[in-house]
Order: sequence, then structure tokens, then C-alpha cells
Amino acid sequence: MKPEQAHYRRTQLLWGLLLIVVGAVILLDRLGMIAARDYYSLWHYWPAIMVVFGLNKLLAPVSARQILSGLWLIFFAAWWYVSYEELWGLSFYNSWAALLIAWGVGLVLEPVLNKHFMAYRESEHEK
Repeated sequence: MKPEQAHYRRTQLLWGLLLIVVGAVILLDRLGMIAARDYYSLWHYWPAIMVVFGLNKLLAPVSARQILSGLWLIFFAAWWYVSYEELWGLSFYNSWAALLIAWGVGLVLEPVLNKHFMAYRESEHEK
């Protein structure tokens, strides 16, 4: 199976599982089997969903852009959560520059990762 097909299947599986979990929580809440009425407190953890999608992109990546996209999702989710919770004294006001740093790191890493993937593709063609 090609890496692109594997990634597509993993992404489809991830979305399917996410919909099953969300639907099950809502159904169990409506049936009175669990008390999940405080949806605001559940929404508080939405960055975890971004982390899951970021990790999904990092599993068997097929391009540098996919790796950088996965890392960006994970970083952004972590930054958002830390800023929202004001952990370590960080807030949106005083930590937004971390986004610029992450963007710069991505720009620096992209050529290195592209070189790695080109070398990998060339070795695959030699086989």
C-alpha cells in the first residue's frame, strides 16, 4: 500500500472514531446515562483534538509539508491551551510571539525535511 493511501485510511479512521465518540457521548447524555450537560467544560479541551490530528499527520508522513503541518497543529494546540489556562504566567497577550518563533522554525526545517524526503524517494527508485 502506498503511503498516500495509508495516510488517507488513517485520516478516515480518525474522523470516524471522533464522530463515534462525540455521537456516543451526546446519545448517552440524552438518554440520561451520563451527565455531560456542561458542554462548555467539555469544549475547554478542544485543543486535544488538534493534537490527535497533528499526531496522525506525523505517523508515516509522505512529505515535509505533512510533518510541518502535524507539528504546527500540535504546537498551536499546546500554545492555545497554555495561553487560555494562563499556565506559567503565559497569556495570549504575552505569548503570541511564540507563534512567530514556531513559524520561523517551520521555515528553517522545511528545506532540511525536503532534502530528506528527496533522498528517500531516490533510494526507493533505485530498488
